Amino acid sequence: MRIVAWFAGLAVIGAGAVFYRPLGDFGTETWLIVATIASVWSMVLWNSIIVDRAVAPRGGDSRGLFTVLLSVALASMGAVFVVAIHAEAAGKNWGTFGDFFGGLLNPVLTFLSFMALLLTIILQQREIHSAKQDALDLQKQKLEDRLSSERMQFENTFFQMVSIHNTIVNSIDVDRGTSKNQLKGRECFKYFRDQMRTFYEADPNLDELQKSLNAHDRLWQSYQNDLAHYYRYLYNIIRFINESNVNKARYIRILRAQLSDFELLVLFYNGLFPLARKFKEYVEFFTLFDNLPKDLLFDSSHEKFYEPSAFDEKAPKKPLSFTDAAT
Repeated sequence: MRIVAWFAGLAVIGAGAVFYRPLGDFGTETWLIVATIASVWSMVLWNSIIVDRAVAPRGGDSRGLFTVLLSVALASMGAVFVVAIHAEAAGKNWGTFGDFFGGLLNPVLTFLSFMALLLTIILQQREIHSAKQDALDLQKQKLEDRLSSERMQFENTFFQMVSIHNTIVNSIDVDRGTSKNQLKGRECFKYFRDQMRTFYEADPNLDELQKSLNAHDRLWQSYQNDLAHYYRYLYNIIRFINESNVNKARYIRILRAQLSDFELLVLFYNGLFPLARKFKEYVEFFTLFDNLPKDLLFDSSHEKFYEPSAFDEKAPKKPLSFTDAAT
């Protein structure tokens, strides 16, 4: 919009000059008057931008702007000087020309002194800009160092928790009597799956969800001590990841890789209980069952007990309905 107004103003100035005097009658003085009026109009219109560039230069200082202004000033004085020589030489009035030259030299020297002051301002601007840039770089480095320290702190805690989780898993044992070997660690979860399936198939209930809950409840009654510890600690690892300012998906994948197929199956049916509502939301939000073979489910219809996002990272995810803040 500003540039349109500028061109419109120049057009009006040119039209007014031609209306005042035909273009063929333009002399040197007329051209100078028109150029002066056009320059004044330009400075009035663009003055705010020039001031903004001088006060808050994009490149750190106003060197380019002052160079342009100095060039324009010297060119203007040179033009005036040439016109004066032409006028005085035509009249052979060299005494008057000497007075003119002396009168012109004094403001030129004053102007050069003013430009020297501007150059000092430029140097100060460069120093200030450099100091600001150094401060920004230092602030950025401090932020990167803090984030790196927080990430290292998180990873140390996370991998310690994963190690403790594996210790908890390895501490689980199932005594099947003197006639059979004792089961330990992750091999217990296959036994848990077999037990739950036996309970599930023997249940005459027609409601699939209730049959699944009953099967897990029977398992819970026998192995509550081991399973309660296992469930609580796994929940708290997921909670710790969710509360941290890190790439959550990356660490969930690492945690997910620690879980065997049969662990995932037992977790699947545990998440159906009302008391495990938050865990179920975490499962669906972080796609914890991405590696769960669906053919292990007691019935193919059980997949619908969870949102699709529990099995597929690309599926739409519902936001968590709770804020599980640390206490």
